[in-house]
Amino acid sequence: MLIFVVALGGGAAGGYALSYQQAQQSVLKTGVPKALAPVVSAYETVTNNYYKKVNTTKLTDGAIKGMLGTLDDPYSVYLQNNDKTDLDDTISASFGGIGATIQQNHDSLSIASILPGTPAKKAGMQVGDVLLKVDGKDVAKKTVTQAVDKIRGKIGTTVAVTVKRGNKQATFSMKRKKITVDTVTGKLAPENKQVGVITISTFSEPTVKQFKATVKKLRKEGAKSFVLDLRQNPGGMMTAALSISSMFSKNGQTVMQIEDRNGAKEVYKAGKKLDGGFKITEKTAVLIDGNSASASEITAAALHQNRNIPLVGEKSFGKGTVQNVGEMGSNKELKLTVAKWLTPNGTWINHKGLTPDVKVDYPAAAKITLINATQLKPGDKGSDVKSLQQMLTALKIGTVNVNSQYDDATQAAVKSFQQANKLDATGTADQETLAALAQKLSDQLTKDDPMVKAAVQEVTK
Repeated sequence: MLIFVVALGGGAAGGYALSYQQAQQSVLKTGVPKALAPVVSAYETVTNNYYKKVNTTKLTDGAIKGMLGTLDDPYSVYLQNNDKTDLDDTISASFGGIGATIQQNHDSLSIASILPGTPAKKAGMQVGDVLLKVDGKDVAKKTVTQAVDKIRGKIGTTVAVTVKRGNKQATFSMKRKKITVDTVTGKLAPENKQVGVITISTFSEPTVKQFKATVKKLRKEGAKSFVLDLRQNPGGMMTAALSISSMFSKNGQTVMQIEDRNGAKEVYKAGKKLDGGFKITEKTAVLIDGNSASASEITAAALHQNRNIPLVGEKSFGKGTVQNVGEMGSNKELKLTVAKWLTPNGTWINHKGLTPDVKVDYPAAAKITLINATQLKPGDKGSDVKSLQQMLTALKIGTVNVNSQYDDATQAAVKSFQQANKLDATGTADQETLAALAQKLSDQLTKDDPMVKAAVQEVTK
């Protein structure tokens, strides 16, 4: 924990509270760096002389943010309240919740799934329950994200969820429990059941354990080789990346280097200390794209340089720095860049990324811009309508011209989709229709993924 304490005397009304020279003396007495004398002087001047009473916490927070802003480093940030909580949840891959997922319906929210052994399961909630209130406040018309934010909270605290089941209402009072997210998923490739496709969404605390379990499961199911999918993975914990990199490397091989601002290097080598003796020697290919960053690139680079494992897809993001996170008091953290990281052969990929051995672009349908509107109707124009038309075209629904205008052909195609998917066939793309379209397109892209197909070919040559 970092604590910033400065003991200062009061000032006289009508003048500056503390001169720069006085601030220097005060700084010297308290052991605070001399360079902070102007900051102390400004702080005292504002708090004692501003025409309104000031919030000293906001002043201090602003000073810290200002310092970090001068670094011109997007990864060095001061995190408070929800931002801190979000980072902590990402690192731990867990959150305080009830263990139920929510889905958007035509005009309501409902429970889509319930995890075993969770507060929701024990309380008696059921799939299909319509969500009405959280802690007595109406959420029926909220978005899924808004409702989830209200249900989640500090582990051990109580939340009351009111639902409708049939013609009856029920309120379940539950203590939030630690809910762990699956950061690793795996399945056999549809086109070749001897290839296991393992996806890591982020590198978090449970990732290594989940990764080992997934590899073992796929081996039992018949996997003889693997595709490691690191696309859209923004990174995460360096320790998790090092452990997984070590699993694919021979003991003693360098998996990563860290270089501090003085040029001193720390070298991390594969071995039981990192991987616990768990090794993966099967033929493997790694999928990367422009959103594969940081810990993803550490892993991809180590596998590529130590095992000559091919990289398939698009050039990676190129983040070659390491951040530490330090507590700054209640609900505050300082995330600061402290070093560079280098690949096993000493390359710094910052702003350069990793270049794939087998370049495969995403299909055009995967690049359709997300729709921001909750409803699109005949007569509407603009980029959201264009995205809708592109989705309909990609799914081969109707005969639509991509002209950014919700015309008769677009209305007919939407109506056709609604009829085929048992939705209200109004011809208006409401929230439920848009969600269904997005899911259909996602399913199609997953089924016809050209990058996965190329990677499977690499490991089956």
